[in-house]
Amino acid sequence: MAGEHRPWQRRCEAFWRAHHEAWKRSDLNQREYCEAQGIPLKAFGNWRAKFKAEPQPPEPKLLYRRGSLSHRRSHTLSHSLSNEAL
Repeated sequence: MAGEHRPWQRRCEAFWRAHHEAWKRSDLNQREYCEAQGIPLKAFGNWRAKFKAEPQPPEPKLLYRRGSLSHRRSHTLSHSLSNEAL
């Protein structure tokens, strides 16, 4: 038994990262996910803690433009309106 290895014991980081991402997308808690996938909860928790400690990239921010028209379109409209007044 000492020389016996379970398949999940030798899995690399990519294996655990893929499971971590799949778990985040699922509606399951950690225990439910691990039971459904047949992976040990303790190992999953250890990898999860490692991934959580990694620096996270900043989330992209949305930029909003004031007004409803782009600059080019509003510029074109203002010129056409001023030409009509003449």
